Amino acid sequence: MSSTTHTPELVERAAAGDRAAFDALVGPLKPQARGVVRRMIGHPEDSEDVLQDALLKAWNGMKSFRQESQFSTWFLSIVTRTTIDFLRGQKRWRPEAQVAYANLCAQSEEMSGEVMAHFAAPDFAYEVREHISYCFSCVGRSLPPDELAALVLRDVIDMPAKDASAALGISDSVLRHRLAAARSAMQDRFAGLCTLVSKTGVCYQCEGLRTIAPENRKGGPIPDLDDFQARCDVVRNCTSTSMQELHNLFWRRTSDIEDTGLGSVKPESGCGESGTVD
Repeated sequence: MSSTTHTPELVERAAAGDRAAFDALVGPLKPQARGVVRRMIGHPEDSEDVLQDALLKAWNGMKSFRQESQFSTWFLSIVTRTTIDFLRGQKRWRPEAQVAYANLCAQSEEMSGEVMAHFAAPDFAYEVREHISYCFSCVGRSLPPDELAALVLRDVIDMPAKDASAALGISDSVLRHRLAAARSAMQDRFAGLCTLVSKTGVCYQCEGLRTIAPENRKGGPIPDLDDFQARCDVVRNCTSTSMQELHNLFWRRTSDIEDTGLGSVKPESGCGESGTVD
């Protein structure tokens, strides 16, 4: 995160209650902060609530910032820890949460209809890299929050290890341990999910979505993601497109499903095996 706005004058003014100075400090940092929260939480409304909570904490805590670190690191620490606290209060998702959603979606005309309505929108186009990014965050919700935070800071926003340790308030060795555990778990879970998809077409995932998208809006081919770091590269460089609203729908529905534990995680839906939207 950029530290160009961290100046003693702005910090002193913000600590003295100058809201304009505080806004000048955090304004350039908000896009990346919002990205961290969305990568960890996913759900659009929950993410925005957590970000606003973190901003309030930062504003109220300005007098405690002693300028011993970069303001950006201090601010991101508040954002990340606020996100961790939120996730600790939530039920951890099943790694196959998307499978459960697909199965329920296939059984419900209402749920399947709202998905297909997005595909039929004139400005909709399937972007595989954006869906990979969505899937990454969805599977990430099955990790312990501390491990997910380490993964997002290091592998998604590419924060240096020293800064990530400082932001999380942990030692470098603890960071390495959490990061290794997160990488291993994510690799295993993706291997299982992607095998399910390629064998049965289950879930609204990469090939299933591409199959049902209109012929002239299928996007490019699915990249080779056997290497976990290749997947992280896709997520790191992804930007939102016309798929954002579809993914927001996925987040809301999946959150409701995981809160209740509904839906089988065994492949049942057959989504993506055939059929397209004209």
